[in-house]
Amino acid sequence: MSAPAPVELVPGSGTPRFTIAALGDVGVIGSARARTAGAGMDAAFAVPAATLREANLGFANLEFPVAADADVRPGRSREFRHDASVCGALVRAGVQVVSLANNHMMDAGVAGLDATLAACSAAGLAVAGAGRDLAAARAPARLVVHGLRVVVLACTQAAPEDMARADRPGVAPIDADALREDLKRWRAEADILVVSAHWGSMYVDYPHPRVRPIARLCAEMGADLVLGHHAHVLQGAERIGRTLVAYSLGDGVFNCRAGDFHAQVSAQKRLESGVFVATITDGDSGLAIAPHRLDDDGLPLPPDAATVAAIGERVRGLGAGLANAEANFASQSAPALLQYGFEGLGQYVRQGRLDKVVRVLMQVRPRHLPLIWQALTRRKGASR
Repeated sequence: MSAPAPVELVPGSGTPRFTIAALGDVGVIGSARARTAGAGMDAAFAVPAATLREANLGFANLEFPVAADADVRPGRSREFRHDASVCGALVRAGVQVVSLANNHMMDAGVAGLDATLAACSAAGLAVAGAGRDLAAARAPARLVVHGLRVVVLACTQAAPEDMARADRPGVAPIDADALREDLKRWRAEADILVVSAHWGSMYVDYPHPRVRPIARLCAEMGADLVLGHHAHVLQGAERIGRTLVAYSLGDGVFNCRAGDFHAQVSAQKRLESGVFVATITDGDSGLAIAPHRLDDDGLPLPPDAATVAAIGERVRGLGAGLANAEANFASQSAPALLQYGFEGLGQYVRQGRLDKVVRVLMQVRPRHLPLIWQALTRRKGASR
């Protein structure tokens, strides 16, 4: 299968030094797991593999742990786990390094983390962003590719109980001071320095206002590339100084119907996917996307010209909209996030999941109130 022609997002210049192909959130779960049990796990990655294999380095965010049903923690979805075969399939598709720094990696606790680390090691996947203690979680993946030293750091926003500590396994948190320290330490030992960040708000087109200061910090400290994920939709990209920033890689291979309920917020946008390709040069590095769509089980479909053009044009437009990112986030995210919150509460009430209801309500913070108010007033105005 040939790779789709990439769509340029951030123009580059100069002599190419290195290429990185990045796939977003990977979740071969639910009905996708059932399909791959028959067709084979490699079938899930056949479409993005065409682009991943052409790059010097392939990256993905492994969203869920390798685990058994019995290992999933109370209050977490039993479907949010991977079979170990996903690791080998990623390698065969052209991925050499994965981020484990995300809000689901600890869904199966320490047993799931240990099983994930073991499965990745057995498959030959380098990992970053989670470990048996905070030092291990903050340790980057280090590779030598075509004679160049590549360092990949990974961090995430997640529940406090999932965060690694000096004496506790978990994921590496997004912390400005720690990130500054890590970037300073590893910049001197890297020819190519990459940051993977699981950040922002889900299902919205623009990065949360807390995200862009972290991106600017990465640029200030000399990162070559920042790869964002967690939004589950594609977002725009930009260059800050010499640093390329892709704010959300979207869902790479991901079954969004699995879990406690299938959210309808941005349901069609979540099926828009692709592989981001960064070309690091001796001048201004450039970024492109090789678009594809996902089917209802979250498996990539072979792209046609219309799909490539439509998705590419939308992501380019979102990049242009980053000039007014905060205003766009406020106007577009408020109703979407409120809809998602109400949808989730309704589902949990109908399911009798009072633990989930309490958990959702406990996630509301004072900083969310302006967005909730804006969403309510927008809904009221629209109903007149």
